[in-house]
Amino acid sequence: MATAGVPMGRVVVALPYAPLVAEARRAWSALLPDGTGLTPRFTTLREWAAALAPWRAGSDDISHDMARDALVAGAWIDRVAGARADAGLRRELVARLIAAARQLAPLAAALPPGARGAWAEARRGALATIGSAASTHWESLVANLAVTWAASSGQVTDALWSPIAAPGADADRLLVLPGPHPDPLADALLDRWGPQGGRLTWSPPDAAPPSLWSCDGFEPEAQAAAASVIAHLNAGRTPVALIANDRLLTRRASALLVGAGVRLKDETGWKLSTTHAAASFMALMRAADARASTDDVLEWLKVSPALQGESMADLERQLRQKAVSRWATAPVALRDASVESVRASLQAPRPLVHWLRDTAQALALSGQWDLLQADEAGRQLIGVLRLGEAAHELDGLGEGATGERERAQRWTLAGFAAWTRDVLEGGVFQPEVPGVPQVIVMPMAQRLGRSVAAVVVPGCDDQHLSPSPEPDTSWSAAQRAALGLPERDALAQAQATAWAHLFGDGPVDALWRRHDGADALLPSAFVDGLPESPGESLLDARPTPAGATSMPAASAPALLPQRFSASAYDDLRTCPYRFFARRQLRLDAVDELDAEPDQSDLGNWLHAVLKAFHEQRGDLRPGQAADRAAMDMVAERVAQTMGLGDDAREGGFLPYRAVWPALRDAYLNWLWPHEDEGWRFEAAEAEREQQAGRWTLFGRLDRIDVRRDGEGDETYVIDHKTESRTRTEARVKEPLEDTQLAFYAALLPAQRLRAGYLSIVDTRGEQGEAARLIKQPDILTARDAILEGLQQDLARVADGAPMRALGEGVACDFCAARGLCRKDFWA
Repeated sequence: MATAGVPMGRVVVALPYAPLVAEARRAWSALLPDGTGLTPRFTTLREWAAALAPWRAGSDDISHDMARDALVAGAWIDRVAGARADAGLRRELVARLIAAARQLAPLAAALPPGARGAWAEARRGALATIGSAASTHWESLVANLAVTWAASSGQVTDALWSPIAAPGADADRLLVLPGPHPDPLADALLDRWGPQGGRLTWSPPDAAPPSLWSCDGFEPEAQAAAASVIAHLNAGRTPVALIANDRLLTRRASALLVGAGVRLKDETGWKLSTTHAAASFMALMRAADARASTDDVLEWLKVSPALQGESMADLERQLRQKAVSRWATAPVALRDASVESVRASLQAPRPLVHWLRDTAQALALSGQWDLLQADEAGRQLIGVLRLGEAAHELDGLGEGATGERERAQRWTLAGFAAWTRDVLEGGVFQPEVPGVPQVIVMPMAQRLGRSVAAVVVPGCDDQHLSPSPEPDTSWSAAQRAALGLPERDALAQAQATAWAHLFGDGPVDALWRRHDGADALLPSAFVDGLPESPGESLLDARPTPAGATSMPAASAPALLPQRFSASAYDDLRTCPYRFFARRQLRLDAVDELDAEPDQSDLGNWLHAVLKAFHEQRGDLRPGQAADRAAMDMVAERVAQTMGLGDDAREGGFLPYRAVWPALRDAYLNWLWPHEDEGWRFEAAEAEREQQAGRWTLFGRLDRIDVRRDGEGDETYVIDHKTESRTRTEARVKEPLEDTQLAFYAALLPAQRLRAGYLSIVDTRGEQGEAARLIKQPDILTARDAILEGLQQDLARVADGAPMRALGEGVACDFCAARGLCRKDFWA
């Protein structure tokens, strides 16, 4: 190192990135093993500036802090665009302005603060000569604002242009070790330092080719990359550099390594928005919305220990059974007052600082605050958002851009949630690693100068490792040239330099995949033509003997329930193994809370309408016109109560509204003659129980009608069906095979009993009338048979009889237990 007699303590060696500082100090110590002599100051330009004069961002500076920059960029956009930009466009413009200004900041930082105004004027003039078609209006606006913002902003390295950093002041010699990418500030400082500055060069890299491994797809490549790293570790080579060309694939390989117990440090980090802490926080934002879905509120409650209560599972079960898709339409009895209080506290507009404090209070009330404080990512989230007492740090940002302080600006919940989402998206989380890392995930450009024992480079395909990277597409080629941003040739040179310096310290394994989903990939030009081996050979082969699965025959008499519904017994009759899975193990699919109404919603709505109509009408016979009007009023009221009439579901419910007049008239045209025969409504959704030996039968009957004649009282049990007419008719063809009506009859001890299905369908897809009563002619025989058969079947199960998977046909096509019985893999 040529220093012309300058003491080493007066020499500053500027390195391209921070992780190289420790490497340089270790290398220097190796040159002087006895520890004698002074050491040059190995640092980065940013760290040197901070040591000279710690920098604090002003209210309108580019701070590289997303929370601050989003506010300042929003103020710039509001000042120029005003009311012309709606919320969606404004958010896009803010994001583009931040990205553009951050790209221009290094160019502005390479100039003394006093020269930046002239630079900005020249750049705006150059941009003005580029086309200004209407289609590029917003792009031109963002470009000009980015130039203005970058030029007017203080920079973190401004101390290097001050007298305290002049040649001979803090140091007598400045040596710059360049990285793969151009550094305008380093070049400008070397010009300032003149003969007292110097540029170091890297030793030529080792030209040995890497070992190349080809894989079939994403997961095989991730597994092969992890296997390659583990192989190096097992061979005693540590640390291993894992190069992050393909960020998603590197995350997957990292997860496999961490799962195998490897100490891994990720220097690239990942978005703070992808952490569990961010998911928990955003769950509160979604749940606080007055129009939140039930799923959103349940998701929030599951991460809110202070609000869960002991009946959380029961609450979710009831909401799903009732198909309550929007939380506001849930029964009041199911909405806890403390839950509603927290949600209501975040629904009124307010200034940003108040949002930050009130949100912190809501997190505390829900129990999430303590969980965030106990989590590394959670603590970072609290810090970057300035939740709670730190909220004042964001007060007044952007005042210089707007020209005045907008004290009355009030943010809605949607606006605040969007801002927090952008901040978390822009944050980078890097978890701490206990002990010395065995694997270091790093960008390819930061392998330069690092001492590692081996290098693994996944993603060496033409999409993730191009020898000629595409410049940022937010700028046109003409704009890049006018602004002085790196062109494609400079980016290609940097990529080639970074690739060349992967080699030297130890073996290098490069991996690529032939397919990315449905897209075919080619090897990168850096590895094309090299001999390759199959990636599968990196994995530890573990042959699995081939063989089919036999039919299961479970036995669990201790799990036999004491109470049975019609559907439970139907499961036993249809397929004993399904009964074992669903009723004994209690494994079942969770009911979805779809926002879009479906056929089941129509059935639930129609059941509720008929129940409410008859309970309101009683034994009155007000006439046909009054019945139609009453049914319409009830139908609308029930739709609103079930949430089918709100904006989120109204569109999907329109087809059912369209057929309602036909269904109403069809039902009434059936009802009036039915009543003329002497039948009157007795009960709807009636819950009944009966003993059958040592088991209790229970059920909820859609409808019970009664009449009295010369022979005494007679009962009619009716079940409403909105399924296809053909399917309903098939139910009664074999009386002893129809579980439902026979089971319901068993719940009623009456000796004079009738039963039937009232089929109410949209006649556009059916034949005949829209409402027809399909009778079960021999219901008493079916009732006696099912009572006898039920007790015999349950006695066999109680004695340990095997529960075989005997289902066939349609019973298996849509069975929730099919994946458990493995029918598709039977011998």
